[in-house]
Amino acid sequence: MSQKLTEQIPSESRLIDAELKKNLETIFERLERPLCLKAVLDSNQRESAEMGAFLKAVSELNPLLELQLLEKGEDVQADQALDIEHLPVTGLFQEGRYLGVSFCGVPGGREINSFVSAVLNAAGPKKEYDEKILKKLGKLKKKNVIRVCVSLSCHHCQSVVTAGQTLALLSPNVECAMIDARLYPDLIEKYQLSRVPAVLIGEALYMGEKDMGELLALLR
Repeated sequence: MSQKLTEQIPSESRLIDAELKKNLETIFERLERPLCLKAVLDSNQRESAEMGAFLKAVSELNPLLELQLLEKGEDVQADQALDIEHLPVTGLFQEGRYLGVSFCGVPGGREINSFVSAVLNAAGPKKEYDEKILKKLGKLKKKNVIRVCVSLSCHHCQSVVTAGQTLALLSPNVECAMIDARLYPDLIEKYQLSRVPAVLIGEALYMGEKDMGELLALLR
């Protein structure tokens, strides 16, 4: 963990007030397995400082949550697994393995819900899923990367992120990243993003809300 980042970033986050902190403590009581949050940050970027503070506040809510605040080049596994061209980026890891779930940008606003869902799905009680979904996931032979471009105020984006990240947690051949589109003008320009949610699978762009079945139908 970068000592520089650890010292620079406060443990209090403006995104987590006393009421939310209490709610999150209750929710995270359901965690059953350790989960490591690896965040690659830029010490000169405001959003990275905000993400670091958010993650510090979250990781203190349950001893099963481990936090690593990193800079580019500090952790080979994180650099290879995550989209380090779009910082800040945070990935979920367990038992030394990347789980295929990441967040480019700070999951504030409505995206706090998708972040909490990802943590619970990764380290909380096991859930039952539709057998048809599981069978189709089992047929995937190649890696599929889903990028969900969102706005933190969007009413529909969070459900798409959660759907994609749930698929990622169920299959080693799926990865899903939440991307706060406003932070990355290169993506807005390249894909001519004018509204959200926007789902990128490879170079293909799909607009609008998608559930797990609809996302799975778009995968190869």
